[in-house]
Amino acid sequence: MADPYFRSLPLFPTYAVGDVNIDGLVPACRVESWEAFIEAMRSPNHNKAKGEIVYRGQAGHNWHLSSTLGRLFDGGAVPAEHQANLLNQFRLAMRGRGLDVSNLDEHEVWAFGQHHGLRTPLIDWTKSPYVALFFAFDEPDIKGVDNPSRAVFCLNMTAIRADESLSEIIFEPTHHENARLVNQAGLFTITPSGRDNLVSAILNELTENEVIDPSAPMDIARFIAKIHIPNEHRIECLNTLRKMNIHHANLFPDPGGASKYCNDWLARVIEEERRGELESQALEQQRLKAQAGVQEEQREVVPAPFDPRLIEVGEISADVITELLQSTLGQGGEFPPELLAGWAPRIINLYERTAGADWPERDAARVSLKLEFRKFLLSNSVNRSVAETCALLLLDLFESNWRKSNQRPRQQKWGDFFKVSEPSGEAT
Repeated sequence: MADPYFRSLPLFPTYAVGDVNIDGLVPACRVESWEAFIEAMRSPNHNKAKGEIVYRGQAGHNWHLSSTLGRLFDGGAVPAEHQANLLNQFRLAMRGRGLDVSNLDEHEVWAFGQHHGLRTPLIDWTKSPYVALFFAFDEPDIKGVDNPSRAVFCLNMTAIRADESLSEIIFEPTHHENARLVNQAGLFTITPSGRDNLVSAILNELTENEVIDPSAPMDIARFIAKIHIPNEHRIECLNTLRKMNIHHANLFPDPGGASKYCNDWLARVIEEERRGELESQALEQQRLKAQAGVQEEQREVVPAPFDPRLIEVGEISADVITELLQSTLGQGGEFPPELLAGWAPRIINLYERTAGADWPERDAARVSLKLEFRKFLLSNSVNRSVAETCALLLLDLFESNWRKSNQRPRQQKWGDFFKVSEPSGEAT
């Protein structure tokens, strides 16, 4: 299978002109991951006070820079007559419908109209690359559409404004009727009406004024560029941005934003539960295979990643506990090894405080200890079903060691402890 297109592009901060059907005339590069994009945004070129860059995130790797109005016309150039007539129609249609737009200048009217769904020559940008990253990864992929990367466009606002002919394409609304724009650190570019789309208007002007060499991608990239980001680990990306207070409820301070925020929360909960159930089922299958191996007295290696029966007397240590935790919790990357290693001595202390001298001989004591293990895991954000499985494995580990130390044979076959029932009325 051939590598996706974006893999042919150079790594940030080197840019090249690639496939015009995908990137148009905008120089493009790639990063290795969304984490690498965040790191790239710490580079000096993106943190100069005298060279402010604005950003636009787009979910489709091959979406060109185009306004909602420009998308109606081939090439993205909007006929001047259509643009003027649409603006006039909107002014007339707004009479008696709330805000009086009759006295607003046309840019403010376009901005207000775009906020309410009007097709306009405006393209949204943000001063925050992380907000742009959010919009690039916000929506899930369209089913059946190949989309190997997502993209963030970069526009050097300071350099564009320095050109007298281009300065007016940057527009920052001052009207107070757009709280979303404030929270998103947003602004607009205005696609000129006539023959050019936004990109061609910028490049033609800069070339005519001999500011850039149109054949030199790195020269053009000082003004406008595109960064491809692998379309991977979307949920992890959004979770990280959420911790930076970049989410629907903050970016869209209205009922619609609150609704999307809550819908997103529910989707995350359901996905975490689904993933936990799959992990629990996988562990259950491993236990069943291991149990079958014991019953048949086979010496072959069982597929379970950790087998408590193999420990030696006196060998329960933080390292052994850590190995068990990593085999059950460490596979998805949610709980890193150093975190699990820190849990191990706390679990040993919990065992020493809770277990009595003859606890394996008393069902109530075994259930009580299992509940303590599970409570500890749940308090550390382990999925409920996985916490149940891991608690049972910890119980078996300590019981196996106790029986070997006390030379007390176990009456049940290995794996029977998973059937221990909890006393009626116990907290779950």
